[in-house]
Amino acid sequence: MKPDQSHAQVHVYHDAPAEGKVRLLLEVTPAEGWKTYWRSPGDGGFRPAIAWETQAKTQWHWPRPVRFESAGFSSVGYDRRVIFPLEVTTGELRRLRGKLTLSLCSNLCVVNTFPLDISLSSGPSSHFADAWKRAMGAVPPESGTIAVNAVTAQAERLTVQLISPESWSRPDLFPDNPPGASLSPPQIAIQGNTLTARFRVSDEQGDPLAASRLQPLSLLVSNGAQSQQLTVDISPSTTLWQIVAVALMGGLILNLMPCVLPVLGIKLASLMTLAESSRRQTRLRFLATAAGIIFSFLVLAVIVTGLRLSGAWIGWGFQFQNPWFIAAMVLVTWIFCFSLAGLMEIRLPSGLSTRLATTGGSGAGGSFLEGAFATLLATPCTAPFLGTAVTYALAAPGYQLWLIFFMLGVGMSLPWLAISLVPGVARWLPKPGPWMGKLRLVLVLLMLGSCIWLMSLLIKAWGARYVLIVGGLMVAFFLFRCAQAMPKHKENLRSLVFGVLFGAGLYAFLAPHPQGRDNSPLNWQPLSEAALSEALAARKRVLVDITADWCLNCRVNEVLVLHRPEVVAALNRDDVVLLQGNWSQPSAEIEQFLSRYGASGIPFNAIFGPSLPQGHVLPSLLSKEALLTTLTKANMVTSPDITEEKQ
Repeated sequence: MKPDQSHAQVHVYHDAPAEGKVRLLLEVTPAEGWKTYWRSPGDGGFRPAIAWETQAKTQWHWPRPVRFESAGFSSVGYDRRVIFPLEVTTGELRRLRGKLTLSLCSNLCVVNTFPLDISLSSGPSSHFADAWKRAMGAVPPESGTIAVNAVTAQAERLTVQLISPESWSRPDLFPDNPPGASLSPPQIAIQGNTLTARFRVSDEQGDPLAASRLQPLSLLVSNGAQSQQLTVDISPSTTLWQIVAVALMGGLILNLMPCVLPVLGIKLASLMTLAESSRRQTRLRFLATAAGIIFSFLVLAVIVTGLRLSGAWIGWGFQFQNPWFIAAMVLVTWIFCFSLAGLMEIRLPSGLSTRLATTGGSGAGGSFLEGAFATLLATPCTAPFLGTAVTYALAAPGYQLWLIFFMLGVGMSLPWLAISLVPGVARWLPKPGPWMGKLRLVLVLLMLGSCIWLMSLLIKAWGARYVLIVGGLMVAFFLFRCAQAMPKHKENLRSLVFGVLFGAGLYAFLAPHPQGRDNSPLNWQPLSEAALSEALAARKRVLVDITADWCLNCRVNEVLVLHRPEVVAALNRDDVVLLQGNWSQPSAEIEQFLSRYGASGIPFNAIFGPSLPQGHVLPSLLSKEALLTTLTKANMVTSPDITEEKQ
C-alpha cells in the first residue's frame, strides 16, 4: 500500500560530485499541524533516515530544533520548513537512488517514505553555493562564547553548568542520548551569566541509571537566536566522601532550624541535667542521646529503603503525612510532659529500670529514647546541605543510602558527642538551686505546646470535634495530676482543668469546622501543571510554594518573608500568579513536581517567568532580598522585534 505523502513535502537540491562526495540540500516542509524529528527525537518518533540503493555514506548536518510538550511527553524536532545539509560519500557520478523515511506526527503518528531519484549529471543550480552557505548557517557551530563551567554526576542526576558572556534568553538544551541511556528534558536555573541544567538519566526500560557511566555527551545549547554545539565530558566530580561531608554538615545544621522547636524542651532538659550529674554520668547520658539520634536515622533509612523498593517516591518528612505517626508523637509528647514535670517514671521494655527524661536521672536508656524521639520530631523540614545529601541518597545504591543517613545522624548528634568528650562543661552552668524549678516549668510548657501543636495536625484527618475532645481530656488530666502534686496551687489548677474541658467541649460542638487558612494577604491558587503552563503562556510571573501543615519552616517563611508588606505588594501585582500546593497528605502531582526540580522535601519555592521559563528554585529558608530580586529578573525579557531592530 502506497503511503499517504500529504503530511510533508520533500525537495532535494544537489551540487556537482567532487572527490567522491556530493552535497545535497534536503528540504522538508511538514503539513500544517504536523512535525518531524531531530537526530535525538525524545519521547516520540524517530530521526529521518535515507537508505541508498548503492553503497553510500551520509553525513547529516542538523539545524537547531524546537521542543514540543504534549500530555506529559517531550519531543524534539521541526514543525515548519527545514533544510538539512547532507554530505554523501559515493562513487556514483550520474544518479543517486534511495528512500527517505520520515516519522511525522500530529494527533497521530505515521511513517512516510519518499523515493529519491537524483540526477547528478544535470549539474547544480547556479545558486546552490549560496543556498548551502545559508543552510549551514542554520546549523549550530561547534565553537562559540558558551562554555562548560562544571559537570556533576550524582546517582541518576546529571548537572551541567554553562557560562555565557551574554544574558540568557529563552534557553534550552538538547542532548544526544548515549547508547542504552535516555536523558530527561532539562530543569534550568539561571543566575547572572551562569545556567545550571539538571537531567535525569534512565536506561531503555525507564529505570534510573548512574549518570557517571555516561560517555562524553554531545549537547546542543539554544540561547535566543544563537545556538552552539558542545561536548560535555562527564566524570564523577562529586565523590561519595564529598556527599558524606555534606550529610554531616546538613545533620549538624538541622539542630539550628525552626523545625527543632517541638523538641527544644528535650534539648534544654538534657542540658539541665549537666548541673546535677557527675562527669561519668554526663558522658554516659550524652553518648546515649547521640546513639538514639543515629538509631532514628537508621530507622528512617530502613523505611526509605522499603518504600523505594516498592517504587514509591519518598520526600524528607514524609512520615508526617501519616496521621497515626502524628498520633503516636502526640502520645509520646504527652507522656514527656508528665516526665518533665516529675509526675511519673516510665521504664523501658525488657525490665530495664531506667528513668525516661526525668530531671536528675542518669539512665542511659532514657537518654537514648530522648535522642530517638527528638530526631523523629525534628525531621519534617529541610535544612541547608541536608536536601543535597537526601536527594543523592534517595537515588543512590542501598549501601550509600545507609551511609548517608548514618552520617546525617552523626551530624545531628555532634553537639551531644562534643559534650560527652568534654563533660567538664557542666562546671559552666549555675549550681543547682531554685532556677531549676523555673526551668522545669519552661520545659513543661514547651513540651505541652508541642503536644497541642501536634494535636492540631490531626484536625484535617480526624475532624476538629474528636481532636478537641480527646485533646482537651489529655490536657485536663495532665493539669489534674499537676494539681495533686502541687497542693499550694491545687485550686488554681483545678479551675484551669475545668476551663480547659469546658472550652474544648464548647468549641468542639458549637464552633464551625475550620476551613483552612483564609486570612492570607496573598491570593493563592491551587498548584497544577495546567495552571503553571497557562500563566507562562500569558507571559506572567509565577511563584510556586509547596507547604504543609506540619512544616514549621514554611510558617517561618510566611511570617518573616511572604507576609511582609513590601513582599505582599510585589506578589499581588496583576502580572504575578501565586500557585500553592499543600503536601500535608500524599499527592502524586506534588511529588512529581518536587522530583522534577530535584527537591527532597519542603519548604519548596520557585519563581517562573518570561525570562525564567524553566524556573529558579529559591533556598528552603527564604529571604526578602532573594525573592524580590528573582521576581524582578523573571520579567527581564527583551522583545524579539526590538532585538532585531537593534541588530
